[in-house]
Amino acid sequence: MSRILTVDIGNSNIVVGSWSYDALDFTSRIMTKRDYKKDELFSLLYDTVQKNSADSSCTDSDLLYDGALLASVVPEITDKTLDALEMIIGKRPLLMGPFLRTGVDISGYKEGAIGMDRVVDMAAALSMYGSPVMVCDLGTCTTITVATDKITGGMICPGIQLSLDAEAARTSQLPQLQAGVVDSLLGTDTASNMMSGVIAGTGMMISELAKRLHYGTLKIVVTGGLGKLVLPWIKQGLPATIEAYYDENLLIRGLKEIYSINT
Repeated sequence: MSRILTVDIGNSNIVVGSWSYDALDFTSRIMTKRDYKKDELFSLLYDTVQKNSADSSCTDSDLLYDGALLASVVPEITDKTLDALEMIIGKRPLLMGPFLRTGVDISGYKEGAIGMDRVVDMAAALSMYGSPVMVCDLGTCTTITVATDKITGGMICPGIQLSLDAEAARTSQLPQLQAGVVDSLLGTDTASNMMSGVIAGTGMMISELAKRLHYGTLKIVVTGGLGKLVLPWIKQGLPATIEAYYDENLLIRGLKEIYSINT
């Protein structure tokens, strides 16, 4: 593997990562829209790669890639993104799916019933942190995936911002809030009560789950845009035998690992 693009289409953002061998050159985010046209995606992806290259005046010949791997949970734009990436790199990208080798044993999970984004996260976590490991991806939803020698199970919970949005939308007097830092376990007004409920509450849920698994030297790997807000609340509730880490680029690293395995 020399130079590749890894692209993850999530419900909220499209994350682009550029790799030179094992070095991550850059990551960038594009807002996810389900009605993108192929030409729009090409323009957005091309501009992202060009803008983040070492020389902003680079030409097409400087944007050469040996390949690309796409993961997507938004089927409306998956094929369009594959086409756009092919226009950029000159060859068809790999598409993350059950037909690719991942290095992750999912035989203990119901067939076809685990999202590929969670498998990708776990590919990176097992490679970097070993097992047993629990990956907590705090995005639109909070997904928790646990593996020992194989993926043993997990949880899907409402995400932090999704919870705040639902509270505001489904009640008459609760305000619309954006997730932010929580310094105190108990709030002293409506807004701080809501924020503590979703931030500290999520952290305590994760730390309590980790303790109940009884895996001894378990590693918790937190990723996703809101992970940094929750990590302190996870660490507060953990015994010394359980370590917690934050890895902003876990999924992008997992795509790189899987690309390497399959090429």
